[in-house]
Amino acid sequence: MALKFYWKPKRLLRDLLVLALLAGLILFVAAYLGTRALHDISEKYIHNATERAAGDYQAMKSEAELSLGMVRDWGVSGLVDLADPVKTKELLVPLFKNDPWLSGISVADMQGRHLFLLSDGTVPYEAKETPYNPSERLWFTAAAHAEESQWTEVYRFITLEELGITASVAWPDKNGKRQTVAAFDILLEDLLDAINQLAPTASGRAITFLPDGRLYVPDTESENAAFKSVELIKDGLAKRGLEIWATGARREVAKMQFEGKAWWCGFAPLAASKNQMWVGVFVPEADILGGTAPRRRLLFGIGAAAVLAMMALYVFFVWRNGSRELQLGDEVEAEQIRAIIERGENRYVEFKSTMRMNLHSKKPGKEIELAWLKGVCAFLNTDGGMLLLGVTDAGEITGLEQDVFENEDKCRLHFKNLIANHIGAETSEYVRFIMVPMEGKTVGVVRCSQAADPVFLRDGNKEAFYIRNGPASDELPVSKALKYIKHRK
Repeated sequence: MALKFYWKPKRLLRDLLVLALLAGLILFVAAYLGTRALHDISEKYIHNATERAAGDYQAMKSEAELSLGMVRDWGVSGLVDLADPVKTKELLVPLFKNDPWLSGISVADMQGRHLFLLSDGTVPYEAKETPYNPSERLWFTAAAHAEESQWTEVYRFITLEELGITASVAWPDKNGKRQTVAAFDILLEDLLDAINQLAPTASGRAITFLPDGRLYVPDTESENAAFKSVELIKDGLAKRGLEIWATGARREVAKMQFEGKAWWCGFAPLAASKNQMWVGVFVPEADILGGTAPRRRLLFGIGAAAVLAMMALYVFFVWRNGSRELQLGDEVEAEQIRAIIERGENRYVEFKSTMRMNLHSKKPGKEIELAWLKGVCAFLNTDGGMLLLGVTDAGEITGLEQDVFENEDKCRLHFKNLIANHIGAETSEYVRFIMVPMEGKTVGVVRCSQAADPVFLRDGNKEAFYIRNGPASDELPVSKALKYIKHRK
C-alpha cells in the first residue's frame, strides 16, 4: 500500500490562525519601528561607544594594577629597596615600556626616603631631596592603610603639569607594618582624547566629565587640557546632556532637543567608583535614521513584502514536507520502509537498534527499553511519528533478531507489555506495532498518532513528560510541561 500524507483539519486551522496572528504582529512591529526600534538602535550606538570607552579605561587600570602588584612582590622580597636606589631604578625603569600612560613611578617610606622616576629615566627626586614629605601625600596615606591597590581622583601632576591619576600599593616590613609605598602616576590626556573620539557617527560627539559636572577640554594652543565647568566653555550640547544626566537618567538612553534637532544621548561611568569619571555619547537622530521619510517607507514596504513572501513559502514548504503526518496502511512493504530510512531521522522518524538488548553487554537492559519508549511518548505528545526498531542511527538494518525473542508473538507481547507498564494501556489506540521483513531481517515499525490527552513515561515511581524537538525527544520539567499541555489544548 502506498504512502499517503495528510494535514489534520484541526492542525490546519491552528496553523492558519497562527500565521494570521503572526502577520498581524509583523505589521504591528513594522508600524512600531519608528519609535521603539529607533530607541533600540540609538541604545546600541551609544552603548557600544560607552562600553568601549569604559573598557579602554578599565584595561589601563588593570594593566597598572598588575604591574603595581609585581612591584609590591619585589618589595616584599627585598628587590625594591630605597637603601639601594640605583638597583631599584634599574628594576623599575623597564616598566615604562609596558604602559604608554605611565609617566612616573614613586617609592617612598615612613622615614621620608623617596625615589621618583620619570618615563624618560630621569630622577627628579631622590633620597631626602623631595620638596615635600611623601608620607603626607594622598597616594601614600591611602595605600598605607589598605591591603589592596588604591586610586586617587583626577588631579594635575606637579612635575609634568598634566592631568592624571595615581595608583599606589604598600607592603610590610619585617614587623608586619606597611612602611613602604609604591605609586604609579598615570597620564590621562591621551586616553581621554581617544575617548572623546569615540563618537559612533560623523556628527556625533563623546565627552568625558567628572561627577561634579566639570567637562574635560583637550589641549589648545593657548592652554593645557583641563576639567572645566560647562558654563565657562559655553558648550550647549554638553550642557543639555549633563542636565539630563543630573536628573538621574544616568544609565538609560534618552532623547533630547538641541538647536531644533533631535539627539539621543547616553552615559556610563568609566569605573565603579562613584568619584570616577563618566563618559557621555551624543548622536543626532538623523544619523540613526540614515535617510528620509520616503526611503523609510520604501524600506518598510520591501520588508513587509519580503515577510509575506517568506510566510507564503513557509506555508508551501510545510504543506509539502513539514507538518504532514506520515501514515501507512495495515500492509507495509519493505520499499516503503527503505524510503523512510533513506531520508534519515527527523521530527517524525526515529531509529533504534534493538527493543531490549544492550549490544555492549549482550544482555537485555531496561535502559534500552526506556530509550525508545521516550520516543514513543514524545510522538504521542507532539504530532505523531514513526519509530523503527532494528535500525541503527546510521540507517543500517540490523533487525529485531538481536533481541533474541523465541518468536514474533513473544516480541509483540513484550512490546504490548512495555507500552502498558510504562505509558499506559489506554494509549494503545494511538500506537500500532508491525513487523516488516527486510533484507533477511525483521524491522519493527511503531506508528504513533497524536494522543488526545497528555502522555507520561513511567519508570517506577517517577513520571516524565517528553516532546519531539527536531530529531530528538526532550524531557520537559513540570512547569514547562504544564505550560505546554495548556497550550496544546
